[in-house]
Amino acid sequence: MVPRTEAVYLDDATLRTLTTEVLSFQSITSLSEEEKGLAKNVPAEDNAITMRQTIFYAQGGGQPSDTGAIGPVDQDPTFEVSAVRKTPDGRFLHFGKFLDVTSSFVVGQSVVQKVDDSKRNYHSRLHTAGHIVGLAMQLLMPEKKKVKANHFPREASMEYEGLLYNEHKPVIQEKVDELVRLDLPILISWLQGGARVGDGEGAEEGRSHDGRTRIASIGGLDHNPCGGTHVARTSLVGSVVIRKISRQKGISRVSYDVSPGIEA
Repeated sequence: MVPRTEAVYLDDATLRTLTTEVLSFQSITSLSEEEKGLAKNVPAEDNAITMRQTIFYAQGGGQPSDTGAIGPVDQDPTFEVSAVRKTPDGRFLHFGKFLDVTSSFVVGQSVVQKVDDSKRNYHSRLHTAGHIVGLAMQLLMPEKKKVKANHFPREASMEYEGLLYNEHKPVIQEKVDELVRLDLPILISWLQGGARVGDGEGAEEGRSHDGRTRIASIGGLDHNPCGGTHVARTSLVGSVVIRKISRQKGISRVSYDVSPGIEA
């Protein structure tokens, strides 16, 4: 039985490299049916690696997974990570392929993980921006209940019960700009027990095996269960743009983006 993976990024999201140990290495085709279900859109000829610890974010909570590379200690990376998923029992499957088909890993081998810095930073900015939009809505319209959040590139949005209209857009934008300008710290803490604080979209990803819940707060003004990655301060998101407000079946969607994009 392969043990659960320690998600190091939950306590330190600044790490971009980490030395750890291989716990299992297998082809996609040899995975269980449940694990194969996590490998959707991953080529069947690819492999899956689990390690004792990881700094790779596994897709969930409205945030895409990290990508990057893994390689033997003191050598160039040999394995390209294209997707990361978390199993129900807490193992992180790092999907990808070897740059050289003759390469391999063995159980117990020490390897170095390297996360794609530009993509992680972009995803963190998008996620923090979503929390900023959420705090702006909480301050402006506390009666509006958040029902869903999406921090994917080109899809980022926050959804609320009730109707919002185009005239709300400049009001929300002004409050968002103010929160970015205030350069508030993003505070990460752990709450003991399973109590729910707010309605964070990433509560499950941020729940530890010992029952603690990870809380993300913007300057102490809000408290959201969240397992995602964030930048250290609101000013680091860059510019948050409220793209549009749309409505469907009594739910309003506030779509947003950050600038500059990942190309910067």
